[in-house]
Amino acid sequence: MKLSFSFRRMSAVTRKEFQELVRNWMGFLLSIVSPIILYFLFAYGMPLDVKNIPMVVLDEDKSSESRALIDVFTNSQVFELRRMVGSSGEVDRIMRLGEIRVCLVIPSDFSRKIRQGMRQEIQVLVDATYPNRAAIMAGYVDAALADFSETRVKALLVRVMGGGGEGGLPVSMLTSAWFNPTLRSEDFIVPGVIAIMLIFLPPILAAISISKEKETGSIINMLCSPVSKAEYLVGKMIPYIVITYGNFLLFLLFTVTIFKVPLRGDLFLLLGVSLIYAVSVIGIGLLVAVLVGNQISAILIVAVATLIPSFMYSGFLLPTICMDSTARTISQILPPTHYIDFIRKLMIKGVGVLYLQSSIVMLILIALVLFGLSIALFKKKLS
Repeated sequence: MKLSFSFRRMSAVTRKEFQELVRNWMGFLLSIVSPIILYFLFAYGMPLDVKNIPMVVLDEDKSSESRALIDVFTNSQVFELRRMVGSSGEVDRIMRLGEIRVCLVIPSDFSRKIRQGMRQEIQVLVDATYPNRAAIMAGYVDAALADFSETRVKALLVRVMGGGGEGGLPVSMLTSAWFNPTLRSEDFIVPGVIAIMLIFLPPILAAISISKEKETGSIINMLCSPVSKAEYLVGKMIPYIVITYGNFLLFLLFTVTIFKVPLRGDLFLLLGVSLIYAVSVIGIGLLVAVLVGNQISAILIVAVATLIPSFMYSGFLLPTICMDSTARTISQILPPTHYIDFIRKLMIKGVGVLYLQSSIVMLILIALVLFGLSIALFKKKLS
């Protein structure tokens, strides 16, 4: 006769799992402390801002115009002028040593051509050992040169046209940065770090809890008991869902107070959907534990199935909209993809549930599928 679901039996399994966690105090402590340590390592180490770029200048003109150009770079709060060099050979040596990232070379006829209104080309050497950062540094260089050029063109118009040139360039651009006006990379990175931290260690702990009982043979006690598959699996997972959710609350506190990431959306919506995400990530560990019979296999499979795809396809570093069709398809089956999209939109943009419903629905579906498959595939019998 098929047994109905009993919350009493499920709570008994949950109490037993909590007692085992507390009894193994070192493992319990690591399950709380380790994610916190990793959170700070990622949050402090992952920001994409490129600041204090070390640069040198080879000024062959040594004029007021060349000094004005150098001042544009040094006053930008992005570049750090380390020193002036006197020859191209010294530039080559410093670049090869990796002591600087940008070198500005100003030719000897720079000021003469500027005063005559002629086009002047200057050389900027960028260390492209790290391609992504090189692209960002090149963008900063372009911005600094554009600022200098605009100032000089306005001055030329005033000199040539008299008072008629005081309006400056005929077309100007006014850029307005929405949601993150200071362009802080922490506002983009740190909410994503929460998702990555919750997808890494908690599923491993959940997978170990069941695979260990399989490996040691203690699971036979459950097989011989009236506890159903659903009661056993849900009861075993509840303690890890609680731990995962507790880690989330700490991460949220750190994100708002230490990293000053704004929380513009509904806090209660964030708390509710984060619980769904905690359930879905624990479901991954549960499904793996059902399919394998030893702890080592469970740990390796969970690590490969969660951490690597989450970094590459979840939108943590590269927005999914910028990926090709195959990568976007893979991203849709990953819980972090939908949670990162949700938490960034809610915290940074402050949007409501109307704009977040697709992410919420996908997280619910993934959680139901993972737990449903785990219960269906778990065999309450000796193999």
